[in-house]
Amino acid sequence: MLRLPLAASLGLALCSTAYASGTFIEIQSANVQLTQVSPNGAYAVGSILNDSAFRWTALGGIQELIPDMDNAQGINNLGTIAGSVAENGGADEGGRDLGATVAVGAAPVLLSNPLTTNSSGYGISEDGTVVGLSFEDNFEGTAIAFAWDAASGMSALPTLRPQTYSRANAISADGHVIVGWNDTDMGERLGTIWIDRVPMDVADADGYGTGEAMAVTSDGQWVVGSEYIDGDFNEGAWRWSASTGVELIPDMTYAFGVSADGKTIIGATGFFTEPARTAMIWREGIGTIPFADFLVEQGITVPPGWDFAGGLTGISADGYTLAGWGTGPLGMQSYIVQLDRPDVIFQDAFESPIVP
Repeated sequence: MLRLPLAASLGLALCSTAYASGTFIEIQSANVQLTQVSPNGAYAVGSILNDSAFRWTALGGIQELIPDMDNAQGINNLGTIAGSVAENGGADEGGRDLGATVAVGAAPVLLSNPLTTNSSGYGISEDGTVVGLSFEDNFEGTAIAFAWDAASGMSALPTLRPQTYSRANAISADGHVIVGWNDTDMGERLGTIWIDRVPMDVADADGYGTGEAMAVTSDGQWVVGSEYIDGDFNEGAWRWSASTGVELIPDMTYAFGVSADGKTIIGATGFFTEPARTAMIWREGIGTIPFADFLVEQGITVPPGWDFAGGLTGISADGYTLAGWGTGPLGMQSYIVQLDRPDVIFQDAFESPIVP
């Protein structure tokens, strides 16, 4: 049972503040909304909607506007962005959005063999497979989740309800797991996971459905998403794995990212309603707290003029690079937080993500 989900590059100077336990980096372009951090933490991506794509590079702190793209959602470990190029002002202005990728130091490349007149990339794997949304002019007809690769072009992802809207939001590094949503017959977004292109609705053990799936770990083991209400009417975001099934993440409406081990989830509260939306972070064994409190806990002082009402939207696989947007000195503004890594290396040769 589902319960009502809501529906030319320009380099910029780095401005950051370093503290004992991390670095708070201010994105020096107004109105950029960061949407994702690459799994290796080397890049972050976002866009000024209907204007420019944006890429942040950890090495050298490069902040780069890409005006040839009007929208950017996904990024991989090579820094290649998935998004769209605007034709005649883009779909919101009566033109078209053309799905595209852009590698570091290169011009955008359009996705070949499009399904319909418009498309936009939302996620990209390590081999360059892109997933996203395809739709007709003037937003008519049914929006279609797609997968694209250079050899085969664009293909529609199969869904359990092909007559309703669908979208693919993210893809695992190896391309085997894709996550997104497929509307119910009532028009409600229902979380969907495609494993080797076979679709599965996301529902808990009692049959209660979830809202859309937003992110997947590089190995495809963990998926997180938004707007879940369990059988006892507890509300929150959710986490899924094949072994655990659906688990409620309390005090967080939207889950936008997850660390590789599934133990750290980032997101936000509600949709700009009362109380005001707030960026949140959940850690296994600790629970959900506002991101502002997390920064205090970590000993990171936020520069004046910031709040975190937009949301925490990106996290690296190891959990040490975080990204989001809110209100800053430039108005709507994004930020990166790089947490210092502990010196201890564990037996498996990996450092522990986000030590509390």
